[in-house]
Amino acid sequence: MRKVALLLILVFIGLTSQAKNKTWMCINELGETVFTIEAIFVSDFHNGLAVVHKNTLVNNKWITGDGYVNTKGEIVVPCDLDKAYDFNANVAWVKREGEDFYRLIDKSGKVLPTKKYDKVGKFFDSDLKRCAVYQDGKMGFVDELGNEVIPCQYTGASYFSEGLVSVALASSVKGEYGFINRDGEVVIPLEFIQAGTSSFHNGMARATVGGKTVLIDKKGNVVFKTKNGNIQGVSYGLISVITKPNRGGWGWINFKDEFVVDPIYDHAINFNEDGYAVVEQDGLKGMMDTTGKMVLPMKYETIYCDISEDGYFCGVYPSKQVTSLANAEKDYFDANLNKISLENVKYLMGAKNGNRIVFANLEGKKGYMDRNYQIVIPPLFTKAKTFHEGLAWVRH
Repeated sequence: MRKVALLLILVFIGLTSQAKNKTWMCINELGETVFTIEAIFVSDFHNGLAVVHKNTLVNNKWITGDGYVNTKGEIVVPCDLDKAYDFNANVAWVKREGEDFYRLIDKSGKVLPTKKYDKVGKFFDSDLKRCAVYQDGKMGFVDELGNEVIPCQYTGASYFSEGLVSVALASSVKGEYGFINRDGEVVIPLEFIQAGTSSFHNGMARATVGGKTVLIDKKGNVVFKTKNGNIQGVSYGLISVITKPNRGGWGWINFKDEFVVDPIYDHAINFNEDGYAVVEQDGLKGMMDTTGKMVLPMKYETIYCDISEDGYFCGVYPSKQVTSLANAEKDYFDANLNKISLENVKYLMGAKNGNRIVFANLEGKKGYMDRNYQIVIPPLFTKAKTFHEGLAWVRH
């Protein structure tokens, strides 16, 4: 009996000396509890699995680490990993304690044979089932089976855009950039000497020729150059440029090299998928459409402007004191730029492209709204994460 008591004391001491597991509930979009789990923290679901970080008692010893749980609440990969990445593809990278390299595993936890990489990127759908990997500071790419399809001999961008990725040979003294495809074939010669990488959008990418930034096509041909500043990007048929030192004097030109939006802004963020750009003057930000018309006034310190992802626009007012987003004065707007009236709501959190928006009431309790800003899950939780793949994590 005394041995059992001593063991319980030792277990208690071991657990209290580290972060404790907490009760997390996994809920569906109706607010129904799918399962509960004890963990220190949890991550979003990706391809049906979520990373969980928890304490597990194994042979009377507490082990703290990452693992994976499925949508039924079953731990399918034990929580003994030092680091675990999301399953953005059918495989994910993990690292074990005491090892200085990453392993690639499938959804069952089986290790796929790969070389030993000291740094890895992520798999994304847009990356054509390729993932950046690094050895001794040199970058290459592997496929979902762990095969190194592009040798580690480059520096450059870690993701593909429109089928191509911008790279330079790591051995290059001048750093000449070009583009390769998913098979490692050089599509655009590595001959552009510039400060960094580029990426293709709408069939065009930025490149430096003769010290000037131009636009090239997927054959490497120069398709546009301007006398009106330095090209920053292209969207909605408009080209953003800067015209002053220290990256000032932002404006937009058309393909006739004519200003559509005069270069009067101190800073700007290019047009997003909704056709809006955030611009700044004298420390204040506003939002305009592709005609240059201001659709949100120039009076905010920060503007969140991706309604497709977040479910709203948000303008945060300047404050004389440093304050959190939750406590800052702010306005919310719908897709039609009408101000949203939110009674007894302190703040919203982005929907991450989902159907539910996390909100907090004036008491700090969190719940969920739909994209029409109607409450669908009451504010009952102290913690509430955004929905991903139809599931979200909450705590009372």
